Amino acid sequence: MQAPTWGPWKGSGLKLILDISAYLKAMRRSVFWLLLKLQLKPLLVLLFCLSTDLTAQHSPRGDVCFVWYNPENLFHPEDDSLAGDDEFTPLGPRHWTWSRYRQKITALAKVIIAAGRGEAPELVGLCEVENALVLKDLVRHPILAPYDYVYFHQEGEDHRGMELACLCRTGRLECVHWECVPFSPPLTATRDMMHLMLSWGEDTLDLFLVHLLSKYRGAGATAELRRVQTEQLVSLMDSVYQVRSRGLLLAAGDFNEEYGSYSLEPLRSARFGADSLSYLKPEHGNASYKYRGRWIAIDQVLASSSLEPCLPGVNILQLPPLFTDDQRYGGIKPSRSYEGYLYRGGISDHLPLVVHLFDPKALAPDGP
Repeated sequence: MQAPTWGPWKGSGLKLILDISAYLKAMRRSVFWLLLKLQLKPLLVLLFCLSTDLTAQHSPRGDVCFVWYNPENLFHPEDDSLAGDDEFTPLGPRHWTWSRYRQKITALAKVIIAAGRGEAPELVGLCEVENALVLKDLVRHPILAPYDYVYFHQEGEDHRGMELACLCRTGRLECVHWECVPFSPPLTATRDMMHLMLSWGEDTLDLFLVHLLSKYRGAGATAELRRVQTEQLVSLMDSVYQVRSRGLLLAAGDFNEEYGSYSLEPLRSARFGADSLSYLKPEHGNASYKYRGRWIAIDQVLASSSLEPCLPGVNILQLPPLFTDDQRYGGIKPSRSYEGYLYRGGISDHLPLVVHLFDPKALAPDGP
């Protein structure tokens, strides 16, 4: 097996972020007349507006930072026994070379650090991850290695070999139990649900990650199956809630549906004792995925009402390098790795969601 050689990427993962911040500060006073004078493309105007989130965020960083991200086909270049990975090998039709792989791993490491506002997030949920080799390369990358991440991942029955994974930074959280729970029939050959039981001070945070069935056979043809998946997720969450003295539940994932859809109705009607689930609508930007010119919120974070006071909100990470010009529908869109079989060199067709959680004790009212 060929081992990754990171070479010139050793050093600060923040360099890109700091360069952007310095540029914005230097240009802020004159940007408007400059844009008018040079008649720059609308794309650059949009990118400037989006990138101002980098220096204009005033909300504090939480005690725990959680990132959810679909990095789009994070395959290891080495061929294995799974037929589903044949396209993503150096000799496959997509020519997934070691150079392209290293570039993507490096970009992903930078995005993770940027999402934590310069400090590595405590939790990173991922989907479309092929195997443990990818995760080993990611956590050992020079950008992330100083933060001692451990990863959780299990090979499942997905027909493409694309599974969920979670990175956990030791320190503020400790994972005391984790499991991958397969969906029951009629669901077959699809990725499992993931549940992590995390010790958080005197409390327990239960994190649930999902990547629901895609619409590859059409939205109508698969809507009922996604509803079944959602029902089974709610059942899993309820079984965990019943054994907790205080249920702090957090669910995140690529649901391949918007929150108001038929398939996600079980989430909207879920009840855990006197508790329920709330959809945390992103504050900066309202969607992480663009399909045929329309932004849609298929990546979502939901929290039990008992956890809501610890969550000021959800942000979508909006850095200029994550976008590209949308030549077909106008405006901008996430910069993906591939369009069909054409390599574009981006990182993903999704944008990351960032959640800051505050210690429940710090938010509790003082006693008498």
